[in-house]
Amino acid sequence: MEPFDVHGQNIVLVPLSANDAADLTDALQDPIFHETTSIPYPYTLSMAEENLAKVPSKWEQGSADWAIRSAHDGRFLGRIELIRNTHFSDRYEVSYFVRHDEWGEGIATEAVSLALDTAFEKFGASRVEWAAYVGNWGSWKAAWKNGFRKEGIARLPGYEAWVGGILATDPRTPAGPWDGPSAGAPEVLDSSRPQALVQQFHTTYFMPDRIRDHQEPTLDYERLHMRVSLIREEFAELLGALYGKEARAIVEEATQRATEADDGTRDIIETADALGDLVYVIYGMALESGIDLNRVLAEIQASNLSKLMPDGSVKLREDGKVLKGPNFFTPNIARALGQE
Repeated sequence: MEPFDVHGQNIVLVPLSANDAADLTDALQDPIFHETTSIPYPYTLSMAEENLAKVPSKWEQGSADWAIRSAHDGRFLGRIELIRNTHFSDRYEVSYFVRHDEWGEGIATEAVSLALDTAFEKFGASRVEWAAYVGNWGSWKAAWKNGFRKEGIARLPGYEAWVGGILATDPRTPAGPWDGPSAGAPEVLDSSRPQALVQQFHTTYFMPDRIRDHQEPTLDYERLHMRVSLIREEFAELLGALYGKEARAIVEEATQRATEADDGTRDIIETADALGDLVYVIYGMALESGIDLNRVLAEIQASNLSKLMPDGSVKLREDGKVLKGPNFFTPNIARALGQE
């Protein structure tokens, strides 16, 4: 395949050549690349020359290897590759970096977008894959903005890597909420571990957690009635969503009467069994309904963590309710269901 340029609004992807050795070397003098990728440090001119000598054969074998340059003044901004899968000719992997002093300008996001256009429209790819060291949020943000989905963690010698992919038929917009640290909020944990999500919420907002504190199970605590009221509210909301307003009102009235009939039983074994069964049957209903609860929980968790103030602090009302910070957003449940 003959090398070719790809033009974007702010950048141009230009086939790399031996003439780029000095620019490549200069861009990789920051040790941050060694910490977040497999690029060695210090990175020398001879390393760049040796690496760039392999570029022509990449193009000959159906891959692409570009310098990312400014569309305005031609500055070297980084590098992006489309690496053809040796076993499946319609699959590619995208790999990229942007100079550290150019981070935060949307360069990687635009470069990935142009590479995907090329992969799907020119190369006929059905899927493009992505991988990065676990914790490389900059790489993930560019992929996330372009519609990639994280698909797991690969164990490799000496490190672990996030892996993900996007299909030619997938939307080129975020498939879920941003799950990395931002505006004082921590990263969102794996939504396939719902207890860990709730523990993160409790830790973030300074709420009790007897498991974290290695305390014995008990139902003798001040917030018990508040906890039951939350379950009542969500059950009433579910019945209302299924059967209508009158059904919701009946449930609210009945559960209120049940609470008022409290005789202080507090059976911890039966309570644990009931809570576990609730989780089980809720997931069962979600499966039969085609609702991916992991994706729904990811949206809810991201929304919950967005209540933090910009500096990461928590503001509470007098009754202890968490006040919403200026960066709060509601969960995008329609996106989780693929119905945006």
